[in-house]
Amino acid sequence: MIARLRRNFILITMGSTLAVLTIIIGTLNLVSYRNMVDRADEILMLLAENDARFPEMFNERMNPMEPPIENWDGEQESRAEGISGKEPEPKYRDNMKKGMMGGMMDAASQEMFMETPYETRFFSVKLNSDGSLLSVDTGRIAAVATEDAVAYAIEVWESGREKGFYRTYRYLVTQQAEENIIVFMDRSRELSAFFTLATTSISVAVLGLIAVFILVVLFSKIVFRPVAASYEKQKRFITDASHELKTPLTIISANVEVLEMMQEENEWTRSIRKQVSRTNALVEQMVTLSRMDEEDNCRVMEKFSLSESVSETAEFFKTLADSQKKQLEITVAGDYTYWGEEKKIRQMVSLLVDNAVKYSSEKGKIKVDLVQRGRRFYLTVWNTVEEIPQGNLDVLFERFYRLDSSRNSETGGSGIGLSIVKSIAELHKGKVSAGSVDGKSLEVTVIL
Repeated sequence: MIARLRRNFILITMGSTLAVLTIIIGTLNLVSYRNMVDRADEILMLLAENDARFPEMFNERMNPMEPPIENWDGEQESRAEGISGKEPEPKYRDNMKKGMMGGMMDAASQEMFMETPYETRFFSVKLNSDGSLLSVDTGRIAAVATEDAVAYAIEVWESGREKGFYRTYRYLVTQQAEENIIVFMDRSRELSAFFTLATTSISVAVLGLIAVFILVVLFSKIVFRPVAASYEKQKRFITDASHELKTPLTIISANVEVLEMMQEENEWTRSIRKQVSRTNALVEQMVTLSRMDEEDNCRVMEKFSLSESVSETAEFFKTLADSQKKQLEITVAGDYTYWGEEKKIRQMVSLLVDNAVKYSSEKGKIKVDLVQRGRRFYLTVWNTVEEIPQGNLDVLFERFYRLDSSRNSETGGSGIGLSIVKSIAELHKGKVSAGSVDGKSLEVTVIL
C-alpha cells in the first residue's frame, strides 16, 4: 500500500511538472513563431502593395551618402520628394507613420528596418485571373530558378490559400485589378533559428524533467518514511490484537459449553455463543483486510474456471435464500477461464452474495450475473432492498461503513465485507462500483 501511495505521489508530481513545462515551453515557442510569421507578413504586405518591390523611399535610402531619417514630418517628406523626383506612395507613407514610427522610432529600430531590403531574399510571380503566367521576377534571389518559381506559384495558386509556408518560403497572394501577385520570401534562417530554439528548449525541459524525477524519487522515500512506519505499526497492532482477542474468545466459548453441559441450553448461552461467533468473524475479517494491504499478498496465481467458481460459490447460498423465502438466480453466460487467485475470487463472490441475501428485502430477489465483454469480465450482484439512497453508492466499500446508522447487529454485518471485495478486485487489477437506480434495489459490479 505504501509503495502504491508513493508511486501515485511520484506520478502526480511528474504529471504536474510536465504540464507546467509544456505550457512554458509551448508558450515560448509559440510566441517566437508568431513573431517570426508576423514580421514576415508585414514585409510581404509591403512588397505586395508596391508591385513586388520595396518602395522608392527604401531605394533612395539605400544611397549611403544620405543621412538617416530621424523624424517623419512635412520637411522630411519634401526632402524625399526632391530626392526621388516623385511623391512617396501613400500606403507606404501611412505604414511608416503607423507601424514603423508610431510617432517616433528609436535609432536601433530605424537601422534594423532600413536594413531590411539588403537582407531580404524574395521573388514574385504574377498570374492572370485564370492562373496563366504573366511575369516572373527572381532578381532578388539566387537559389531559385525561373522554372522553379513558376512551379511554386502554380502550386500555391491551386491550393487556394492566401498566405502560408511553402517549404522554407513564406508567401502572400494578393489581387490587384486583373492580376494576382504571389510574393515568396526566403525565411530559412529564421526557421532554422526557430527550430534551434525549439529543440534547445525541449531538450532543457526533458533534462529538467529527468532531474525532477530523480529528486522526487529520492525525497519521496524520506517523505513516506513516517507514513510507512505508522502503517507498519497499524498492521502489527491489528495482528497482535487479533491474537490477543482469540484467546479470551476461545475461553468464553469453552465456558459456555461447560455451562450447557452443567445446565441445559438457554437464551443466555445462545446469546453468548452468537456474540462470540460474530466477534470471531469480525476478527478474521480484520486480519484478512490487513493482509490484503500487504504488497506481496496475492501471489498464488493460476488459470482456473471463473464460471465454475462463481456458480459453485453462489449455489451455496440457495438454501439460505430459500429458508428466508428469497429467490436467488444465477446466470453465467459462458465457460470463462481466468488467471488469478481462485481462493480469493471465491471469497469475493461469497461476500457479495452473502451481503445480497443478508440485506435484501423480505421475500426479495437476488441475481448473480457473469458476462464477458471484450477482455473484461463483469460480475454483477443485484438484490431488492426496502429503501436505499439513489445514485452512486461507492461509499459502501469504505471500511466499517454501513447504511444502517444505528448499526443494528441483527443482520450480523460489520461493514468490512465490501471493503474486502474491493481489495480482492484491486489485487486482480480490477475495480468495483455500487449504485441504485430506483432506491428499491442495489447493484454491485466487479470488473476484472
